Amino acid sequence: MKILTLILCTVILTNCGTFTTLTSTDREIAANLKKQKSSCESIPRVYSGLSYNMCKMHSSSESINADLLLGIYLIDSVMSTATDTAVLPFTIYEQHKSGNILVRSSQY
Repeated sequence: MKILTLILCTVILTNCGTFTTLTSTDREIAANLKKQKSSCESIPRVYSGLSYNMCKMHSSSESINADLLLGIYLIDSVMSTATDTAVLPFTIYEQHKSGNILVRSSQY
């Protein structure tokens, strides 16, 4: 049971939108969303995990092909919102310093 819990926590954490946006470069985030054919042009750094998940859910229908996957994004969005709130002081500073994460840009 402990191994199953560890695996579940690892999967949830590595798929967490907040974890992804805080540990990846802007270029990696943009490439991932472009690969999923997201229609987002930018993501704010404040509540970036929630925004990242919303962009994934607003991707082409080929990227999200199962209701189960949509459910996982919704659950992750709730957890990302809580995590985003915890790191709010850091993300407010980063938003002021660096601006939005650009997804649709010629440099990426």
